[in-house]
Amino acid sequence: MEIRPILSSMKRNPVAAVLIAAQIALTLAILANVLFIVTERIRMMAIASGVDEPNVFVLGNQNIGNTRDPVIANEEDIKAILAIPGVLAASPGFSFPLVRNGWQTAVTLTPGERIEGPERAAALYFADERLLDSLGAKVIEGRYFTPGEITPFKQGDQPNPPVVLINKGLAERLFPGESAIGKMINITGNQGELSQRVIGVTEHIATPWPRSRNPDRVVFVPHASVGLGGFIVRTEPGERDRVMKVVEETLFKVNPNRIVSNIRAFEEIRSSAFQSDLAMAVLLAVIGISLLAVTAFGIVGQASFWVTQRTKQIGTRRALGARRKDILRYFQTENALIALIGIAIGSALAIGVNGWLVKNLGFDQLPLSWLPIGGALVLILGQLAVLGPALRASRIAPAIATRSA
Repeated sequence: MEIRPILSSMKRNPVAAVLIAAQIALTLAILANVLFIVTERIRMMAIASGVDEPNVFVLGNQNIGNTRDPVIANEEDIKAILAIPGVLAASPGFSFPLVRNGWQTAVTLTPGERIEGPERAAALYFADERLLDSLGAKVIEGRYFTPGEITPFKQGDQPNPPVVLINKGLAERLFPGESAIGKMINITGNQGELSQRVIGVTEHIATPWPRSRNPDRVVFVPHASVGLGGFIVRTEPGERDRVMKVVEETLFKVNPNRIVSNIRAFEEIRSSAFQSDLAMAVLLAVIGISLLAVTAFGIVGQASFWVTQRTKQIGTRRALGARRKDILRYFQTENALIALIGIAIGSALAIGVNGWLVKNLGFDQLPLSWLPIGGALVLILGQLAVLGPALRASRIAPAIATRSA
């Protein structure tokens, strides 16, 4: 197939070709960014929490009045929950993976180090002696806190313990290629002396913020939160739903002067954490599919118009010996040339659109590898869209074409 006759035909009627190329360019610019954003949202929704999700639930608790000492009340509530058949562990806590609420601190490795910037950020979890068991996580290096190291933490206190645990992600970030055990860090955020010794490293535990740029950096401090929120409960497999039904009644037997609220299975917390991401992914997927459909219909319409307009030309070529597959190849080649022009322009446009999204809306930068993927999709779409009109053109008989003239 010679390209020159096709280019000559496009020069004689450039407007339609330019419009199709512009539509393809716009489709690619939007489609590449949409595909990338949807893929990133799906990847984010699949993030591992590090929690034994099928067997963990949480609940809010607020004691009313000053009828009990907060520390003693906390211990009595935990003891009552642990006495429920099927409960493996329970811990007080207001912050845990994916809950979108928690304490963030800055971690430094040298005295006086500047602490600004997300590279220093880590989530802070208050850990009593049962927190890891309540989440279903383990220490993979070093040791856990001893009971003597754990102190109550009330509203208004500042965490500044002598020892801490960090999770695997933070250990690899702070001390790449070496053990974190025994290393000194600072978590107070005041550019002071290094005052926390790392005594243990846990397996992966996610931060409370699923959209964080550092979702795998956690520091555990040996504090039992008192009156700050509620409880995290882990049950034996298959017992969670039953325990969720009786835990409120159990706590009211200990003390009726309280408000128990928001009893949620961990799957509900995950679903809530990514609700907006799921909605955005679905919306963008619908936009992308709609855009592809509009582009496909545009190519079909334009190709059908060209077939009708060139009936005499096609008939003449058939009379001169052109085979059906030659006519078919002509329209497919013509569409491919227009599509390639549109893909070249659309690739540059996609980078520009992504630059605007990164600068103004905080999206991630589009990898250049996505452009060939988007271009291939648009090219295949164009070939499929033009196939119907091209087949119809290839079936035009020379005699009928001559009479229509």
